[in-house]
Parts: sequence; C-alpha cells; structure tokens
Amino acid sequence: MEIRVLRTFVTVAQLKGFSAAARALNTVQPAVSRQISDLEEELGVRLFWRSTRDVRITAAGETLLREALEILAHEERARKLVQRAGSGQIGRLRIGFISSACQAFLPGLVRAFTRGFPDVEVTLTEMNADAQAEALAAGQLDIALSRALPPRGAADVESLEIYVDRLMAFVPDDHPLAARQTLQIGDLAPVPFVLFQRSGASGLFDQIVSACRDAGFSIDIAHQSNSMQAVLSGVASGLGVSIAPGCIRQLNMAGCKSLPLLEDAGPVPFVLHHRADQVEPPTRAFIDLAIESRADIREKMKLSE
Repeated sequence: MEIRVLRTFVTVAQLKGFSAAARALNTVQPAVSRQISDLEEELGVRLFWRSTRDVRITAAGETLLREALEILAHEERARKLVQRAGSGQIGRLRIGFISSACQAFLPGLVRAFTRGFPDVEVTLTEMNADAQAEALAAGQLDIALSRALPPRGAADVESLEIYVDRLMAFVPDDHPLAARQTLQIGDLAPVPFVLFQRSGASGLFDQIVSACRDAGFSIDIAHQSNSMQAVLSGVASGLGVSIAPGCIRQLNMAGCKSLPLLEDAGPVPFVLHHRADQVEPPTRAFIDLAIESRADIREKMKLSE
C-alpha cells in the first residue's frame, strides 16, 4: 500500500464520493476509481459499496480507514521531524572542552545556542586535548574546544581559532619570586616545576619544555597533575613553580601568584575543531554562533592574551 493511494482512499471515505475526492485531490474521477479498485484487488476485500446515488464504506473499509489515518499522521510527523533535523532544529551536539580555557565564555555560548535550538540535545564533556583528538577522530564528538591537535588527530578536521593565549609563570604567593612584577624564564631554573601531564596535552607540554630549554635550562619536574586546577594546587602547596597558559588565572588561585614572562614563549591558540566530513546542521549552527561571538570572547579573554 502506497501512501499516495492511502491518501486517496481516506479522501473518498471522508467525502463519501469519488467525484468529490477527485476535486479535492486535483485529479480526475477515473484516476481515483482506478486507485481504489487496485487497492481492493491488492487487499482482496471490498472497501466501498457503490451505487448511482451514493458511496458507502464497508466494514473492511472502516478498519482500513482507522489504520490509514494513523499511518498518514505518522508519515506527516516523520516528514516534519526529518525536515526539522535537516534544518538543525532537532538532533544532538556533543562538545568536548577544556574547562580552564573556556569556562569564562562556554556557558554563555551554550545558553545562546539552546535558546535558538531548544530541541537539540547538548552534551558537554570535559576532556584534555589528546582525548578530544581521539574522540573527534572516532566520531564521538561534534565539537572539540581545545588546543592545537596532535598531527595524528588532525586528519579530516577543520579548525577555527577562537582566541590566543600566552604562557605565564605561576609561583607560590610566599615564594621570593612572588615579589617580582615580571619574570624571565631563566629565573625559574633553580626551582622544581609542577606541570600538566604530557599525555593530556602533548603540544602544550612540549612548548613549555622548549621555552625553558631556549632559556638555557632543563626543567626539573617535581610533580605532574591531570588538570590545570591541580597544577595550581600543587604550586600553592609549595611543590614547585609552573609555566602555563594565562587563562588558568580564572581558576582558584588561592596561594598562587601569576607573573608575566618577559620573553615571548610563543602563542597558545585556543581552537574550535570539527570533522570536515561530518558536519550536521546543529554543529554548523554552533560554529556560526562561535564565529559571531568571537570578538566578545576575545574581549573576555584579554586578561590572558
């Protein structure tokens, strides 16, 4: 049974006539009669009693009418759902993020998105840069808010720079270096370091190690942490000093002091990544929103540029 034929059958049943149904369907009466005859032949039952005066539906026709109305209603619902999904009005958006780098603006960005797309299911998962690269490659994320991806995770990925951070020094607030206004990287040479684990952000880790090497020393790593907040806690606890992106000053800095570095240790871009070959409408809508919001985001993040 085709949807087109069921629609013809319902129209005949509701209007109680072939000619009236033909006018409503913008066709001719013989075409309507042929569709109903073919349907009766397919089902092996009579659907209408026909006479020169009227058309009456049979018991079998009544049964089909109830089912046909449900089928047509379901077809209409399915059509609208598919059209809404195609326009990004429904669906899902899976975002991986580094909280220390985007907590100043991500909640507002997500709220703005959900106001425009209330029926899109948004999930937020805090993940380090390397884990985001793997999840993006595996199709488990739609958006990755991260640092630059490692080469193995960059295939088939498009990237949009959101803002650029700078490396800063972080020292215990009772350390002699805390009395300074600025530091040279070499000033940190005699002190043990607290760093973020390389397995979570290999590019950032290597950038910091290289900056220290360029300053003439190799880092003495006393402790490695699995989050930037834990890095700050290690510094505040007196386990060592750190070099990290300036954005982490938005975290709990109790017991720590941040100091600008006199040397340019290189930019630390914060980037929106997505699969170039798998861009669903909700993903595209979020990317467009991020582009529209980029100037405001950069204004918010001026502290860390």
